[in-house]
Amino acid sequence: MPKFLIFLPGSGEITHELGESSLTVGRAPDNGLQIEDISVSSQHAQLTLGDDGDYVLRDLGSTNGTELNDKEITPEVDHKLQDGDKVRFGKIDARYVSENPAEARPLPEAEEVSAVVAATSKRPADFANASPFQKKKKKKDPIGLVLIILTVVAVLAFGGVVAFIYGIQAPSL
Repeated sequence: MPKFLIFLPGSGEITHELGESSLTVGRAPDNGLQIEDISVSSQHAQLTLGDDGDYVLRDLGSTNGTELNDKEITPEVDHKLQDGDKVRFGKIDARYVSENPAEARPLPEAEEVSAVVAATSKRPADFANASPFQKKKKKKDPIGLVLIILTVVAVLAFGGVVAFIYGIQAPSL
């Protein structure tokens, strides 16, 4: 029996057995497959059982759309599901599991990469942006600076007082 594995954030994986010939997917409680998430419309999509035992997916004009194998599908257009298909209702991921083996899918076409070599380059004034590591910037602390100056003045005053005390001579008799 075909089923959907629904991956809800924070709740984990939920398995839903698909036994009906037609059911709707959505946030409202009257759906055959209810997904309680804000990104899922109340009547998001429809699943209809095909002649071969696999379901056909149709987006019902949902607000956040439906994706099939990482490609957004056109609303009100039927899309045949195969074993292992990734479906995304709004922001909720799901996987279709069927008893029928999936047909071989072609690899995605390679996209043309257009890279142009620069005619000239210029050395940056400083290589600060070339390092992947962030440098800690020293923060100016006016209170700390005042404390250090006061400490130095106090040590010098103490030294002066000690020198003065050693410099005092006893009165002669």
